[in-house]
Amino acid sequence: MSFFPQKVPVKFHFTIIALGLLLAFWLRIHALAAESLWEDEIFTALQASLSLSEMLQRTAGDIHPPGYYLLVGAIARLFDWIAWPPSAITDWLWRIPSAFVGVLAVALTWQLARGWLGREIGLVAALLLAVNPMAVHYSREARMHALFLLFGVLSTWALTCALRSRRRGWWLAYALATTAGMYTVYVGLVLPVVHAIWLVAYCLAQPTRTATRPAMFGFVSSIALAVALYLPWWPVVWEMVHLRLAVPASTSASSGIATLPGSLAQAITALGPGGNATPWLWFAFWLSGLLYTVVGTPERQNVRQWHLAVLGGLWLALPLTLAALSGDPRVRHARYAFLLPLYLIMVGQGIKGWAQSLARIQISWWRNVFAVVAALLIMLSALHLPEVYRPMRTAWREAAAYLTAQTRPGDVIISDALFDTGRYLGYYYRGPAELTTPAMLVMTLPQRVDGMRASGGRVWAVTRFHPRPVAAVRPVEFHGLVISEPVLPIYEVAVLREAVIDLMRQAVTAAPEWAERMTAQGLMQPDARVARAAAYFFLGDVLRASGRLSEAIAAYQAMVADDPDALGGYLALAEAYVAAERFEEAVYAYRQAVARQPRWQGVYAQAAESLADAGEWAAAAAAYQALTTR
Repeated sequence: MSFFPQKVPVKFHFTIIALGLLLAFWLRIHALAAESLWEDEIFTALQASLSLSEMLQRTAGDIHPPGYYLLVGAIARLFDWIAWPPSAITDWLWRIPSAFVGVLAVALTWQLARGWLGREIGLVAALLLAVNPMAVHYSREARMHALFLLFGVLSTWALTCALRSRRRGWWLAYALATTAGMYTVYVGLVLPVVHAIWLVAYCLAQPTRTATRPAMFGFVSSIALAVALYLPWWPVVWEMVHLRLAVPASTSASSGIATLPGSLAQAITALGPGGNATPWLWFAFWLSGLLYTVVGTPERQNVRQWHLAVLGGLWLALPLTLAALSGDPRVRHARYAFLLPLYLIMVGQGIKGWAQSLARIQISWWRNVFAVVAALLIMLSALHLPEVYRPMRTAWREAAAYLTAQTRPGDVIISDALFDTGRYLGYYYRGPAELTTPAMLVMTLPQRVDGMRASGGRVWAVTRFHPRPVAAVRPVEFHGLVISEPVLPIYEVAVLREAVIDLMRQAVTAAPEWAERMTAQGLMQPDARVARAAAYFFLGDVLRASGRLSEAIAAYQAMVADDPDALGGYLALAEAYVAAERFEEAVYAYRQAVARQPRWQGVYAQAAESLADAGEWAAAAAAYQALTTR
């Protein structure tokens, strides 16, 4: 059964896909710089702008490998926009690589699907991907998710071509695409496992075993090459695994199993456009596509490609299962865009299978049901595209522009601790005021207040929450931010110190609500307790800078209670205990920090532990302090 009522020339299919690619490109570049970079995108710009050695060093402690930063950093250096001050132009430039690779992913999805299941499925899958809101969203971000989507479908296409042509060039292409995926996102380490299981199913489906030997040899050789090319990064992966095993997991494997249905539901909701029952319609077609791939569609019952159903099912199931079982919330936060190409291919197969089944009823208007249903699903996806362009990101660029225009030499700007506000503001801000932490301001107030009085300097604050109104401050609101603009200059050290402490206490109170709001807006998924722990950390630092050690210790204790895996929290708590000469408690806090950092475990840690066992608490604390500052 054709996509259209009558047979149409092949070139007409090429015309449609060409128009679809143009549409995909326009959707991905339309108003691309209308909003400022959001937090993760600013992190991309900062990372990619570093020297190679420094970027690799910092990325080793990040949740993503360095591949994307290497690529966009090379492009930025080639076109020399790294040296430009951040603006709407540089925001557009940081994002445009994702737009291009997003369009390439649409083209490769068309190639892959038509090679597997025919031109009609290829056309539908490509058009569904072109207008899919999640695919468009990630193709408009300066992050690695669109690139990994491309490498996922590219590696699968290269493997398909290698199995069919048996040319060595395709095996090399598969090895390189697989390596690139592993260097882009750590989930890329899972995809070769999916491909290996598919290869076994593919070989079992072949009529003769002799034809499968070259395929097995080619695949093993390609994976060996990918593993070899990944050798520089295997130590980092091993250290991450070691660290994860060393840290007491806050989520057990059994609870991971319990969250598996939730992970699946979250993925289905993300993959399908809109909310409520709409994504489950896509999922129903996906299940039908797997079934029809196994048993054959009514038109081609003798063509049963059950090995493709194995691949389509594992492509969704295996990454989600491993993410749920990991017990690490950062892994369960993995983006699902890379699942879309194969998911939508099976959706197209499901539509065609149902259409051909209904057409057997011999009712004339069922003849075009495939075209009608496919068009409806494409239109339904397109109807949800306005959500992609709805303003939702934090207005860092606009807030920084306001501060640049309003601040003057001698001014000081502080920020709260909710998701590293100061760093992201500092990316855009190019004004004359000094950006500093609340603790540093409190610590240096006695030395700086006379100079501020002479120059007319003022203290500004930038927060993600609405502070309590006070007469000396005028709130200026931007999307996701509030600037507390001083209208009455204050130069009394005690008054300024108490105002900063009070602002940090307000941040502690506001953190859970802020985290809930960010999650509801779909911008990010901060853990409420972790967000509050960060606010406690800033509060503790400010209290310690004020000389109020007992209150600082209480804040640090609250921090590690909210975020038991926080290495920095235990270090801050230990240092506060040392300052208060509570050495036995300091040793306990240092032990917790060392348990969470394998690099500190060894001879020096054992020496410190021996001192603690002997009751020499001060010496043990000093030994731990030396170890953790090496």
